[in-house]
Amino acid sequence: MSLLEVTDLAVHLFTNRGVVRAVDGVSFSLDAGRSLGIVGESGCGKTMTALSLMRLIPEPPARIVSGSIRFDGEDVVTMSSPRLRALRGNQIGMIYQDPMTSLNPVFTVGEQIAEAVRLHRHDTRNAAWARAVEVLRLVGIPDPDRVASAYPHQLSGGMRQRVVIGMALACDPKLLVADEPTTALDVTIQAQILELLRRLQGELGTGIILITHDLGVIADLVDDVVVMYAGKLVEHAPVRRLFAAPRHPYTQGLLRSVPSLETREHRLLTIDGTVPPAHAMPNGCRFNPRCALVRDICHEQEPPLVDAGGGTQVACWALT
Repeated sequence: MSLLEVTDLAVHLFTNRGVVRAVDGVSFSLDAGRSLGIVGESGCGKTMTALSLMRLIPEPPARIVSGSIRFDGEDVVTMSSPRLRALRGNQIGMIYQDPMTSLNPVFTVGEQIAEAVRLHRHDTRNAAWARAVEVLRLVGIPDPDRVASAYPHQLSGGMRQRVVIGMALACDPKLLVADEPTTALDVTIQAQILELLRRLQGELGTGIILITHDLGVIADLVDDVVVMYAGKLVEHAPVRRLFAAPRHPYTQGLLRSVPSLETREHRLLTIDGTVPPAHAMPNGCRFNPRCALVRDICHEQEPPLVDAGGGTQVACWALT
C-alpha cells in the first residue's frame, strides 16, 4: 500500500470573479522512502496541492470539492479536526520556502522545536529540549546547544532553513512536504540543503514531496516527477526518463528554457505566450494557446492522462 495516494483531487477558489479551478483532477501516489517532485510555473497549483495534503488551504475562499487524499490508509479530506491536528507536524512535516515566516521571532529556535515535540509526543520539558538539540545536530548545525538558545534573527538564512527542516523532522514524520525549500538561498547553501534532505531520506526512510519550479533541484533529488500546468497534471514520469525523453510539449518547453553551458552564447529559449488567467481558462487543453502541436480537438476536449510507456503518463492529444 502506498504511503500517500491522491486521486482526482480538485480544489476550487470561490472568488468575486468566478470559480477558479486551482487544482483540477490531479492524481499521484508516493511509496514510503521515495521522493516525488511537483514542478511547473508560478500559479500552476503546486503549492495549493501541497497545502491540500494537510488540509491547510485557506477556507474560504478555497475548498476541496472532490477527490481523495489517502495518507497511510486514512482519507485526509474527511478526517476530523482533532485527527488532523495530530497528523500535522507529527506524521506529516512541512518545510516552507521562507524560514523567517515559519519561525516565531520572540522564541528561541530550541523552544519552538521543543514545543512541537511536547505537543505530539507528550515529552517532559527536559526531554523535549534534549530532542530539539538532537534534531539540530541531525540537520548538521554546529554547536547545537548554543544554536538552540538563539533567536531566528541571530542565524543566517541557511541556518534558519536547517532549523525549519529540523522542526519538520522533530517527530519522525513518515512524509515530508517541502515547498520551495531552497528558493531564498544562494547556490552553495542550496546544495547543502539538498544534500541534507537526501541524507535524511536515506537514514530515516522518510517519503519526500518536493514542490519547486527549479528543474535542477528536481534532477538532483527526486525519484519521480509530476508536471503541472494551470491546475492540471500534464505529465508524470520517473525523473531520468523525464529529462531524457520528455513527452508533453509543455515539459519539453520547460527543459529547453533551462540555461546551460551549451546555450550561453545563444538567446535563452522561452515558451511562447503566457499562462491563461485563472478565472478564464481556455476550452479543451489548457495549454492549447501556447502549443505548437495544437489540433482542433485540443480546443474542444481536455486530453486524458494516458500511459505513454516506460512508466510515463502524459495528457496530450498529439501523442495519443
